[in-house]
Amino acid sequence: MPPPYRLLFCDLRPGGTFVYTVRHTGDAHYGTGTAHGDDIYEHGGFAVHFFPRALVDTLAEGWSLDEVHAFEEGDLPRRLWRVTQTLPR
Repeated sequence: MPPPYRLLFCDLRPGGTFVYTVRHTGDAHYGTGTAHGDDIYEHGGFAVHFFPRALVDTLAEGWSLDEVHAFEEGDLPRRLWRVTQTLPR
């Protein structure tokens, strides 16, 4: 059975673009709070999965990884990546 995220792409046409954002391991909260394994840490009742770059690359296998754009938001700030990838034609 494919990983659950792969099921999201069942209706994406070849050449279609998928964009998502994730907090990454350079974030100030990474490694703090209650650890749940697999780079998941709980803060204030919220579990956050912090992505290392290798995971982004692995998830993009079979896709064209177009961009991994770093940005920050909030007062902490939170450090995120906006990932853009395209399904090959």
